Amino acid sequence: MQEHNAKTIRRLAAAAVILTLMGTAGFAMFEHIPLGNALYETIIILLTHYDHFGVTDPVARGLVVVLILSSLGLIAYLLKWLAEYMMGISSNVRRLRVKSKVDKMKGHYIVCGLGRVGSQVAGEMYHEGVSFVGLDRDPVKVDDALAKGYNALPLDSTTEEALQQVGIEKATGLVACLAEDSLNLFVTLAARSLNPDLYIVARANRPENELKLKRAGADRVAMPYQIGGYHMASMALRPNVVDYMDIMSKSGAAELEVEEMVVVEGSKLAGHRLGKTLAEGEVGATVIAINGADGTSRVRPTGKEVIYVGDRLIILGSKPDLTAASELIR
Repeated sequence: MQEHNAKTIRRLAAAAVILTLMGTAGFAMFEHIPLGNALYETIIILLTHYDHFGVTDPVARGLVVVLILSSLGLIAYLLKWLAEYMMGISSNVRRLRVKSKVDKMKGHYIVCGLGRVGSQVAGEMYHEGVSFVGLDRDPVKVDDALAKGYNALPLDSTTEEALQQVGIEKATGLVACLAEDSLNLFVTLAARSLNPDLYIVARANRPENELKLKRAGADRVAMPYQIGGYHMASMALRPNVVDYMDIMSKSGAAELEVEEMVVVEGSKLAGHRLGKTLAEGEVGATVIAINGADGTSRVRPTGKEVIYVGDRLIILGSKPDLTAASELIR
């Protein structure tokens, strides 16, 4: 960037010098005036775009026109470059602020790729209030993300250096949603080597690559085309159900969400039965499944199930109800 700016300045300076020399030589030759006066006349014309001296020679008048038009073009280019330069400074300042925020992050998520899928992932995380940073090699996509209020940096997420810059050692999870499966494979391998405890979700476009990504270290593999196809089939076969779910997901304060809550040491539920409070939704949120620490899964619990440390409760409810349920589980 700095090299490009230096080249631009040199070109503008060279153009100004050429115009000055051309005008000076022309006026001295055709108007028969001293070089000092010719230089002075040329500079005045370039700056004011007006012939204050009233040249009489036809060739000299043509030179005046050329100088005025060239000077206007030079100024227009200079203004355009200055505008782009100022915008670049503003963009760099924003990125420096984001980098400062990222350096302080802990327990955050990393979204690799801000294309169609990645921008959707980033939007959902932003909506959920999750701490995350998006990475993409395309500065335009990064600027779009910054304009939406996301934390984003123009980095190549397939390199270990880029992942280290965004604190992968302190991160909770990573979503690899680049356009090519091979790139997501590289990201997964690099991320797993840098943070063995990281939770990784990787995108796959081809079903045969799902196993490869899991072997590389991905905890979950998502196939957007498969998910989209399932949703479209549901629209065709069960339109009323899909309409109901869409209404529920767009109902403002009554929006339903599904959360996974882990029963930790010291939880009020640990060692006790689930009870009606959560099983039947007495707090507004309902436990719809229990993924036990022993690897078993129980769907639609009745309330008689005993909850142990390490169990993961899948809970359905609105945001306030989920907050109330979280207080019970702690």
